[in-house]
Amino acid sequence: MSKLYRTREGNIPSLDTRTQLTTLVSETAPGPLLVPVGMTHIIGMVVSHVASQSAATGYGAFCRIEGPGLRNGPESMTVGAGGNSIATGGVIAIKPTYIKVGFPVIAGNEILIFGEMIPRVSALLILQIIIMIR
Repeated sequence: MSKLYRTREGNIPSLDTRTQLTTLVSETAPGPLLVPVGMTHIIGMVVSHVASQSAATGYGAFCRIEGPGLRNGPESMTVGAGGNSIATGGVIAIKPTYIKVGFPVIAGNEILIFGEMIPRVSALLILQIIIMIR
């Protein structure tokens, strides 16, 4: 059975705030992220992020996957970090990273993806998550 990919991205504007990733670039309403029939696991995630930071700050990027499509309930993990040592701030981009996982899923049910950033950021974080289902 071939892999299926599902992508969501979004802005995380505030610290310690669970933010649902609901868009897909210019597609502002891509619809529910449903587990296709015959699929049994999320096998991996590709994560990338960009941060626009002010004076000498850093951040941690955190992902939560929730919803009735997860057989064992919500999953959460750290998916990246970044920082800026320049007093006047700057922008950083982290190359996409593959994270291998093995989360059992329930076909026909929805998965929700949330992003969060943890201190010390005085910034805007854009997080993109691509999940691979098999």
